[in-house]
Amino acid sequence: MKKIKQCLLVTFDFTQRGKSATSFTAGVLISACKQNKYYNEKFTIDHLSIEMYKNKEENISVVDLVNNINEQYILEDLHGLAIACYVWNSDMIEPFIEECREKGFKGNIILGGYQIQDSTCEILYPGGDIYISSYGEEALPQAFMYEKVLDKLILSKEVDFNLLDSPYLNGSIPLDENQPMIHWETQRGCYYSCSFCAHRDVINNKIYNFPLETIKNELCLFKEKNVQRINVLDPIFRKGSRSYEILEYAIEIGLQAQLVFQVRFEDINDRLLNLFSKLNTHLEFGLQTAIKEESVIINRRNNITKISSAIDMLQYKKMSFEVSLIYGLPTQTLDSFYQSIKFLQDRGVSGIKAFPLMLLEGTQLSEDREKYGIKEGYIDDSGLAHVIESNYFTHKEWIKMSQLANKLKYQERSECLS
Repeated sequence: MKKIKQCLLVTFDFTQRGKSATSFTAGVLISACKQNKYYNEKFTIDHLSIEMYKNKEENISVVDLVNNINEQYILEDLHGLAIACYVWNSDMIEPFIEECREKGFKGNIILGGYQIQDSTCEILYPGGDIYISSYGEEALPQAFMYEKVLDKLILSKEVDFNLLDSPYLNGSIPLDENQPMIHWETQRGCYYSCSFCAHRDVINNKIYNFPLETIKNELCLFKEKNVQRINVLDPIFRKGSRSYEILEYAIEIGLQAQLVFQVRFEDINDRLLNLFSKLNTHLEFGLQTAIKEESVIINRRNNITKISSAIDMLQYKKMSFEVSLIYGLPTQTLDSFYQSIKFLQDRGVSGIKAFPLMLLEGTQLSEDREKYGIKEGYIDDSGLAHVIESNYFTHKEWIKMSQLANKLKYQERSECLS
């Protein structure tokens, strides 16, 4: 009788106050593994969350991390070691793999996450054995069951989202009574293809909806547990019959939790706003830029007329909302960034946030960096590279953009305290 393969999923998570100890990503993957027909017959999975900090120097060293893992699980006994690869832990991956090997791990190193793209994964992380370049619900269980691979393998498996169990309903992500905050999704993927974003399904370019019955059962559970805040991870919560039905059901059951949605201005209409206004809702709009030429470059194509109209509607309804901008975009200048801020301020928007541009693996903007003369650098203690210069703005001008962004933060804090 073959021995059951013992496998470990390691995620690197920023702890948020009130969030479940099991991150949403980990919970989804654990749920899918436990749903696999070979779970407990051919493989088992355990999960270890590594706490990350905004200041890179506060993060645990790779040596201490691997020693801790070896004490808890004995690396020699593990068959599969799956590691979530994101921009915030990218520089730890190769040293982590090397240290695990030195401590006796002989199984497959399985790498997944937004950093894993077909064209660059083996270059970025040569120590990997199996690379999951798509959604992991089907691929991860399969990867765990592989014998030791001799040649590197890029694994991509279609997922039938209609058949997936809910990680909340099956307890893969435990909920406490009065849970302060959770992450949740009603769909996977994005309708748009912004050149800076890694949210969409870059392989199949599809949107995958979770069954409405599952969503309604989850909402009932959230109400029963008296969850305080639900951060909806859908990149765009779009108008339409499905979105309306979700909101109408939340109203029907008397959901009290604050629902935080990411929405696009162009999708706002009276019916959607009427439903939002009957719930405890906060809306997040990723405008990114109010300059038409810049929006075309990043494949965002904002409709300024509709945006202005939507802002009027939101303010008339007294909706809670915020708008985010990006600075460091291609063709953007210090003056055009200021004009984007002024566009919102002139329309009475007070909740404005601005974030520095990052080039993410697999995005069009990352591939086009030379075209726009984009240069990256380190701007804080996070150890993450951001765009700090291009053919259109100097580093000194970027610093002034950053100062404008910080001024927006200060203004928002002052308003919150007043």
